[in-house]
Parts: sequence; C-alpha cells; structure tokens
Amino acid sequence: MIPRVVVLLVLAAVGALAVLAFRPPAPVADAPPAEFAAGRAERHLEAVAQRPHPIGSADGERVRDYVADTARRLGAEVTVESDEVVVPWRGVARVATAHNVVARVRGTDPSVSAGKALLLVAHHDSVPTGPGAADDGAAVAAMLETLRALTTGGVRNDVVFLFTDGEEAGSLGARAYVRRHGVDGVGAVLNWEARGSGGPVWMFQTGPGNGPLVSAFGGASSRPIANSFAYEVYRRMPNYSDFTVFQEAGARGLDSAFIEHVRDYHSPHDDVERLDRGSLQHHGETMVGLVRALGDRDLRAGGGDAVYFDLFSRVLVRYPTWFAVALAAVTVVALASLLVLGVRSGRLRWRAVLAVAGVAVGAVVVAGAVSFGAWLLVAAARPGLGFLALSEPPERGWFVAGSCLLGLAALVAAARVARRWSTAEVVAGALVVTAVLLVASAVAVPGASFLFQWTLLTGLPALATPRAASLPPLVAAAIFPPLVGTMMVALGMPLSAVAVVFGALAGVLLLPLLPSGSWWPAVGVTAVAVALLATGTARFGFTPDQPRPDSLIYLRDTATGRSSWLSPDPAPDAWTSRVLGANPERLASAHPVSTGPVMRADAPDLDLPTPTATALTSPIPPSPDLTSPDGPARTVTFRITPTARAWRTHVTLSERGLRGCRIGPTDLPSTTLELYGPSSRDLTCHLAPGTPLEVTVADQWVGLPAEAAALVGPRPPDTMPVQSGNRPFDGAVVRATFQL
Repeated sequence: MIPRVVVLLVLAAVGALAVLAFRPPAPVADAPPAEFAAGRAERHLEAVAQRPHPIGSADGERVRDYVADTARRLGAEVTVESDEVVVPWRGVARVATAHNVVARVRGTDPSVSAGKALLLVAHHDSVPTGPGAADDGAAVAAMLETLRALTTGGVRNDVVFLFTDGEEAGSLGARAYVRRHGVDGVGAVLNWEARGSGGPVWMFQTGPGNGPLVSAFGGASSRPIANSFAYEVYRRMPNYSDFTVFQEAGARGLDSAFIEHVRDYHSPHDDVERLDRGSLQHHGETMVGLVRALGDRDLRAGGGDAVYFDLFSRVLVRYPTWFAVALAAVTVVALASLLVLGVRSGRLRWRAVLAVAGVAVGAVVVAGAVSFGAWLLVAAARPGLGFLALSEPPERGWFVAGSCLLGLAALVAAARVARRWSTAEVVAGALVVTAVLLVASAVAVPGASFLFQWTLLTGLPALATPRAASLPPLVAAAIFPPLVGTMMVALGMPLSAVAVVFGALAGVLLLPLLPSGSWWPAVGVTAVAVALLATGTARFGFTPDQPRPDSLIYLRDTATGRSSWLSPDPAPDAWTSRVLGANPERLASAHPVSTGPVMRADAPDLDLPTPTATALTSPIPPSPDLTSPDGPARTVTFRITPTARAWRTHVTLSERGLRGCRIGPTDLPSTTLELYGPSSRDLTCHLAPGTPLEVTVADQWVGLPAEAAALVGPRPPDTMPVQSGNRPFDGAVVRATFQL
C-alpha cells in the first residue's frame, strides 16, 4: 500500500499543477498573417489607451475615429451609428449620445446561416479615471487584429465587429444597437471584457442552448478556460456587461474576460505598461479561433444546455445537461446500493456514516467561520485596507495561503475526531456529503453538478477497498484549486471565507487520508496559517509602488453660497487631512457626490463656471398623453447647458405638480437625470397650471480644478486617485438651482 504521506504529496502536486496551469499563454510578437499576434495588436492598444476616454469626451471621439479609420483601412464596411439614449439606471435616467462603430466583414456564403451574422463586441469607451488599456482597450485592439486576420481568409458567415460606446455608463451603446437593429440578424454574440490588468481569459457567462457554442469555445484556443459553475453564479448576480443587453433581447453567445490584478481596474494604472501581454494574446487567439469555428457553421443550429469545466486550463470537458442529471441520479443510486450492501455485510454502520457526515459538515462550517473571523482581525489591525478596491492587499498571497491553511486545519481536526470510526465509514460519510451536494446541484443548478459528480463517481470503488480512497481527492485536486483561487480574486479577501468553504466541501474527501493520531498536526497547520496571516498584516503598508487610493472632492453650491471639501474615504489621510482636518464632519450622504457616508469640511468659495438651465422662448406644444386625463397643463421647455469641464451633469426636477417630462421624443422615467458629455440638451416638462418647476443642475468634473488643487497641495507619492466604481473619485461639483 502506498504510504499516506506519498499520496498527500501527489495530491498537492496535482493541485499545484492545476493552479500553475491557470495563466495566459505567452504573448506572440509576430505570427503568420492568418494568426493572432499580441505584438501587432499592441500598436492599436497604444493608440487607444493614451488617456481616459469616457463617453461624450473629446478623447472618446479620438478613439472612435481611430477604430473606424483602422477597420475601414483593413477592408471592413464601416459605419458610425450615433443614437440618443435614455436609460433608467438605479432610480436615475441616464442620457447620452452613444456613437457605435460597426465594422462588417462580408462572408463568402452568408446563406449558410440565412444571413445571420457572428457579432463580436467590445466597448471603446473607458471610465474617466483611467486610460482603459485593459478595460476595454485590450479587447478593442484584439478585435482589430482579429479583423485583420479574418481578411486574409474569410469565413462563410458575415462577421460584425461592434465597438460600443458608453458601456461604463450602463451599456448605453449596446442598448442603442439593439434598439436600432434588434437581434434577429445575430446568430451569436461574443463579448469581451476585463476587470483587472492580467490573468487568463475565461468564459464566465453564456445562456440557454449553449451546447454548440461551448463546444466551439473548447477548440478555439490553446487554453479554453471556462466552467458552468461560474455561469450559474454570475447569472444570479446583479452584474452587467454589454452581453447582458444582447442576452435579454434573446441573443445567444459567450461572455469572456480576464480579472486578475483588480488594483489596476478603473484606475490611472490601467495603462499599456501594466497590461499583461499574455492576457492580450489570450483574448486574441480565442477570438480568432471562435471566428474560424463559428464563421463556417450554421449559427441557427440549436442545441441543449451544456455542463462544462476545464482541466489544467488545457482541455474543456463538456456534456449535455440532461446527461449530467441522469448520471447524477445513477451515481447516487449506486452509492445508496453500496451503502446498503456495506451495512448488511457489517462493514458499515448507519449511525457511524451519518456521524462522519456530520463531522465533515461541521468542519466546513468551522473553516468558513474561522477564515472570516481571521480576516476581520486583519482588517481591524490594518484599517488602511478599507481604502483599497475589494480591500484587496497588494501582497495578497500571504492572506490567500493563510486562509486556505485555516480551512485545512479544520479538516485535519475533523480527521482527528473521525478516527474513532473505520476507514470505510469515514469514506462513506464523506461521500454522503458529496452525494447530498450533487443532488442539490443537479436539481437546482445543474451547471454546478460537475463539482461533485466526478468526485462521487470515482469514490464509489473506495467503499469496497480503502486503497481507492485517494481517487476522489485526486479528482478534486485537478478541478477545485483554480476555482477556489478565481473565487478569491472575484470576491476579494473580505469574502475569501466563501472560497474557503467552497474548497472545504471538496476537502472533506481528504478525511480518510489526513493524519489523525493526535491533535498536533491540526495545531501545527493552524500555527503556520496564523504566521502567514500575521506576516501579511505586518508587511502591509502604502508605498509609492503600492499607493493608497484616496479621494477629495470640491463642492460649490451657488444656491446656498456654501462650499465644501468632501471625501468618501474611510478616514482622513496625510493628503486629505490638509483640508478636512483630523476630525471632519460626518454626513450620511451628499447628493450628487455620494449616496454613502462622506467626510465634510468648509472650503473657500472659488469662482468656477456654473451650469445653467434656461427657459426657451418657443415651447413645444404639450403632448396629449401628458395632459390627459389631468386636464390643462403648464408646459415648460428649457435647456440644460453644462460647462466645458463637465463629464457628467446631474439634473434634479421638483416633483410638486409635475405630470411628466420628455427629452426629444422620449418620456423620462425619473425626475433625476445624469447627462453625459458637455453638450446642451432640451427638456420639456408638463405641470399643473401655475406650478413652478425647480431645476437643480450639478456639473461633475474629473479631477480637482487648479484653484482647488493649489489649496490642497500635491498628492504624496504613496497615494493615488481612487478607482471609478469603488467610491467617488477626485473632482469638483458645481451645483446651481433655477426656478422656471
């Protein structure tokens, strides 16, 4: 019999190999014309990601023109579609002009899909706080290089390259495209994203009838990384991307992204220098592979849903969902039969098997609770973590290793408790837990069933012979470690306990193999875990290479004559305290700067340009649907004019007597608006006769104006502007109120 320590070393090696394989391919500087090369795509990236280019900005126009000119030069049929978009978004109506670049490469025989096209999507806008090299410049550059590769040898279907505008403001360009074209002409949508500056590209979302698309993805690149568990989780979350818009409209497709190094996401560090070229290569080779795979097939062909997962990031295992459910049923029945036979033969006792199962579940609960508690202690010892996106420390490896070892310590302790029962009963108890999880997943979330299907199936022989007890954890070691690591990246360290619980559910299969002779192994693993967490905590700090994100906003309210310094940071730091002081006033919120807590201090009044709301002399006649059945209405038509520095303008309309408002032909779904870009916009509102309309207009600038920055002084080298989307970032807000 192989010594237990050797088995554990083999399992550790398999798990380590699975983790090490989870990385993007090496970038290619040059390649044959029909293939993708990151070196060629990098030229496009450098042109796109020079500066922030949000929707409505001059740099947004620069990027749009570059994309359109390049696609046209490469031989595509290019149009720029400009649409006024009004989108309800979390209680606010977002208003913008979205400019989509649509580049079509004609297929050699589009009748193969009855004219339906393959649609590739990436957004050409960035957030206002970063140049967007990863999000989504890498995908834009990869699509341009893919377009070039396609022109060297076409495919049968038309391929449309859609570069959307305004994704960061709520997928405005994607909504405009769907409103203009619908999705009847789309055979499949391939969307490309990023939530960080590196890591492998993994396909995290698809939709109903995904079997043929998943199969195509499996052969599209050297590293087809995907699993249906991620899809089951993501579709239950309130997240969105451009893909969401197409999916809700009825289109099929795949959504892919890389998500590592979240500290660079939406920040000034999302630049060309920091982007992982391997991620760019992975984006592009997957795109080219999918275009070749799907470009020649009938995109109308249906197919059922698939359960899928990758092994060592190299092979995508996939099979129909109906097969997964049937196999789960057969496997659970087989387990039940073997358990009954074991009890009848005297090898197993029901009470012992259930007791082991209870110990295993208890170990999982303890693992999660201890890991969560440990992070709370770390956060209390290092409150500066609250400044970081997802509270993600720069040297996260210490905390990841420490959290995982705390989970292992709980399992080792459980093995000590379980030593009173036979090896067969310990194996049986662990398999019962796995079987319950398999049944639950097969019924509720079939895409997650693979997590427990193959460990349970390979565990059945272990009920007959203890020599096979290593088979289930061997399978788990190949599947679970990359998933646990990805969960920790996606959720952040504050929620790392969720990933620890997830890993411990597979770790219960180790119970018959872990040392159980004394408590010392559990104590030793715990000591190592604590040492790792303590080391990471002691090493944490802000430096020029690992700066603290902070935020300072200057608010000028012309209606009250009051000016303020505001910061949504957890506490003042060396920079913000120069104007906030050590004990600033605490507010629950400060519209429109933040809906969450902010710090406030008085600020001098600076003469900054003010947005305006001006009544127009030629009011538009009231629309019958707005004046009826409430009778005659007072109609007010007015123009909102932001200042040149504004990237976004908040408009709030008084609700007393208000019957409805319209911008162009569109009825507004809310009395609170966000207008993107410095362009003026005309609104028409209908009110009860004699009712005044109060309009509050607030321009939001990116970055402090020079006059305000001079009062604060330069930002210290160990700080940086906060990321967009994490909390409100540096800027100025100039607010004015008008009676119309």
